[in-house]
Amino acid sequence: MFQKLFKANQIKQIDQQTILRQNISSWELMERAATRLFEHIFPHLNATQEIYIFCGQGNNGGDALVLARLFLAKAIKVKCYEVSLGANEAPDFALNKEKFRQLNGQIEFFNTEIIPEIKSNDLIIDGIFGTGLSRPANGMSKKAIEFINNSGARVISIDLPSGLYADKSNHQDDAIVKADVIYTFQFPKISFFYPENALYVPQYKVVDIGLDTDVIDNLPTNYYLLTEHIKDIIKQRPVQAHKNTFGHALLAGGSYGMYGSVILASKAALRIGAGLVTNLIPQNAYSISQTYVPEVMTLADQPSEYLTKIKIPDKINAVGIGMGMGQHPETQKALKKFLKKWDKALLLDADALNILSLHPQWLKYLPNQSIITPHPGEFQRLAGSWNNDTNKLEKLKNLANKFKLIAILKGAYTTISDGKNFYINPIANPALATAGSGDVLSGIITGLLAQNYSPLKAALLGVYLHGVTAESYTKKYNSYSMIASDIIKELKYL
Repeated sequence: MFQKLFKANQIKQIDQQTILRQNISSWELMERAATRLFEHIFPHLNATQEIYIFCGQGNNGGDALVLARLFLAKAIKVKCYEVSLGANEAPDFALNKEKFRQLNGQIEFFNTEIIPEIKSNDLIIDGIFGTGLSRPANGMSKKAIEFINNSGARVISIDLPSGLYADKSNHQDDAIVKADVIYTFQFPKISFFYPENALYVPQYKVVDIGLDTDVIDNLPTNYYLLTEHIKDIIKQRPVQAHKNTFGHALLAGGSYGMYGSVILASKAALRIGAGLVTNLIPQNAYSISQTYVPEVMTLADQPSEYLTKIKIPDKINAVGIGMGMGQHPETQKALKKFLKKWDKALLLDADALNILSLHPQWLKYLPNQSIITPHPGEFQRLAGSWNNDTNKLEKLKNLANKFKLIAILKGAYTTISDGKNFYINPIANPALATAGSGDVLSGIITGLLAQNYSPLKAALLGVYLHGVTAESYTKKYNSYSMIASDIIKELKYL
């Protein structure tokens, strides 16, 4: 279901343990990694282009020099520039530098006095820094990064863009290579999924370099990437089932001008397989609900434009609340009264979260394992502002831990925390940036809760299916035309 992600110090540990367990040298592991990298890059090379490799003096630079040697063996024009990092050359780097020179490979120190003449159709390979970087690039490495970014040529980065930290946020003015594609070793790096790094990680491809699987399997981590195997938790539906087998979800929300939110959510709950669904909405929306989603039952609150009472029938086993609900004072009172009585995990979205941000003391009323689904603006109102994406995720984990919640922070690479771990959806699709998309997600998850999925599994499965539905749609059409109701329609094809 998941792919483990690791911090930089853990990646170093995995490398070291691989060397010990496989009885190989660090140089042999470097040779293997670069060979696998070469196998990915070589089929896509243009015979007319020249390759310029910028290599630091550490292990990332060593990988780059092995790659350069493999290019020479195929009679590909390649020239290397060694970027001084202000320290001695790493042993494996020095060894590969000598091997490269023995093949008459061209390598010289990069400096700003003699600027390489690189054409726009040439290829630059960035091998200056790897996962061991712990401080901002400066001196000649910073100048080399700036040169690469201003070259106009296509850029490939080895493992991660030079200057980018593997597991923490950079400062805004840090020098970072703007690669066209990153070939990353064994697994993506945690920082690839920070929205603030979108400029530096437009595309990545994973290169399996044969790191020891037992070490990877046994090394604990708090970061996981969702994979398509999350769909393995989808329950088989018995042939003798009836509608009550699959639970009864209630979606509560809607206010004047925002009735569509809860209706979209209820239809999504049905589409994901809830046996029965009821809308709890203001009186004005009664006919809209009955007409637009005839399969859904409807309860109407008497005031016509907003909710003043949130009473849940006994037969309901899953509740999603807040979509389009508004923040009328009477609605706020109704939410507080409901939360003090309801004792099952539920989903809270949109205005339910905005009301909680006005009354943070009410968070203590949320039943354990309740699911919250804020977008960044709603999350900021709940948890306060943050300095960077690392800080933002810590706030997400702390909020989930303090109130025993499942917290879903929506956006590109939607991230879920149960107060201990982070689960990252690898999908970032702009088609989801459309009105009502979040309401559909809330309906999907509530529909899964009704079918007795645990709150965490409902959140993980719901987020992943929401994302792959957008992927499915855009492959057939485009990322511009999808609207929220298309997500519901497309769900049936998964």
